[in-house]
Amino acid sequence: MATAGVLRLVAGPERGARVAGLSILFGLAAAWQWLLLAPWLPIDPLSRVIHIAIGGFVLGFIFDLAQPRRAWAIAATSLYVLGSVWSAISGGLLGPAPEEAGGWIRLVLYLLLWAGLMTRLTTMKAEGPSGLVICAMLALGLGLIGQMSGEGAIAAVAYCLAAALAGYLALSWILALAIGNAVILGGGGAVLAVSMAMADPASKASAIALLLLILVPFADGTAKRIPLGPAAVRPAIYPLVLIGVALLPVSLAAITAFLFAGH
Repeated sequence: MATAGVLRLVAGPERGARVAGLSILFGLAAAWQWLLLAPWLPIDPLSRVIHIAIGGFVLGFIFDLAQPRRAWAIAATSLYVLGSVWSAISGGLLGPAPEEAGGWIRLVLYLLLWAGLMTRLTTMKAEGPSGLVICAMLALGLGLIGQMSGEGAIAAVAYCLAAALAGYLALSWILALAIGNAVILGGGGAVLAVSMAMADPASKASAIALLLLILVPFADGTAKRIPLGPAAVRPAIYPLVLIGVALLPVSLAAITAFLFAGH
């Protein structure tokens, strides 16, 4: 939160609002180094999370500053998604192709998951902090699933990511910070990186619990139908309502992970 405020004040109202999204990455990187004590070399699915997050935040930051044409933005984002998914499947950007059909199936499923969530978050960007709320709730859900499933290391990363996203969300209300491409690509990419680590064949996490989290990005459909009172207070109340609605599938996923733990 402090980093976002400093970036906002130093860079000015307009540019500072765009740059402030990098504070999420700074918070996650600080936790990675000093709290999680996690390795920086991408040697397994979990250690690749920080690299995928850095790639998303940097790419989104470039988009926010340079405002490239739509075709260039789509091409660059596609390369980022493909590289992230391929590294998760093959063990590196230049890793070998999967030898079994299961690897190719995971590749297709991951690509569909990335495309779906990124498209959803991009659509929600015009709604203010909605996309950020969804990312934070997904990270929270992944942390709970990891904790219930005995995947403590992945859970710790997910909780740190959720905290970084929630901190920026709180400050965005205070300083009216923009939810730009850095937040969408970086936050969404980090969440999806944790998801791939959780869905790795070596993970003990319940696949059913993970599937339930797919409902979280669509929580806004229910939240928008809830009466929020006078128009003047709706922008402040709506994110809280969205959090409450998103907690339902998150809680259901956590309970499911607890019930399937050890099976």
